Amino acid sequence: MSAENIARRARPTRTSQPSSWPWARTAGWALSCAALALVGYVVVAVTLGAGFEQDLVAAAEREGVAVNAVATSTQAQITHDHALYALITGLFLLLPPAFLLRAASKVRTGAAGGLAQFAWWSALATLIVWWTYVALGMGLFANPENLPPLVRDFGPLTVPLVSALSLLALSSLMFASEAVRGADVARRSARVATVVSILLGALSLIALFATGLEDPVAPLVIVPGALILGIALLRSNRRPPTATGAR
Repeated sequence: MSAENIARRARPTRTSQPSSWPWARTAGWALSCAALALVGYVVVAVTLGAGFEQDLVAAAEREGVAVNAVATSTQAQITHDHALYALITGLFLLLPPAFLLRAASKVRTGAAGGLAQFAWWSALATLIVWWTYVALGMGLFANPENLPPLVRDFGPLTVPLVSALSLLALSSLMFASEAVRGADVARRSARVATVVSILLGALSLIALFATGLEDPVAPLVIVPGALILGIALLRSNRRPPTATGAR
């Protein structure tokens, strides 16, 4: 064997595609599912919830308040009048925070570091606040004249709770994006997801205060960033090709 052949064989192996990250596929699917679950909720609300929304708007006009400030007893009566729709949407809302926590768990496993830890803790806090809100909403199925203590404050709690869960979810997404970027996975897409999330978060906060805290920061604020990062992680998770040395 000549010295030239030995030198060629000693060169580093080259591949045409990046190595795969086993955790990226699961995280990518979870983020995509969180975003699609929120989009699905909107589709259900638009297609099945017209009567519910009309009754809520009419009640707000009668009481001379914003939609989110309608008396809780009135909201309970409307919930009873549209029980199937309220039940479907309530159960639907349990999904997004669970998917987000799943994604953060996989990012914490694969990317590691402080940002990944922050992503997981923020996702856990999101799930707790989000499911608490859904549980309070389910309490509206009780007798409108005898609602459980916490449920009686459902109306006033809507804006702060929904805003809190939305901002927590957005924080988890941003931490996850930067953790993924720090792990050298889908770097450009991860940074785009972070920038988009920051911009949407800032605009949502401006709108929140511009409306006098009448309309909360909606959970939909995470959809663009979650889709960007989720799809990027799915695309990054490719099987490494068979290594071939230079000839």
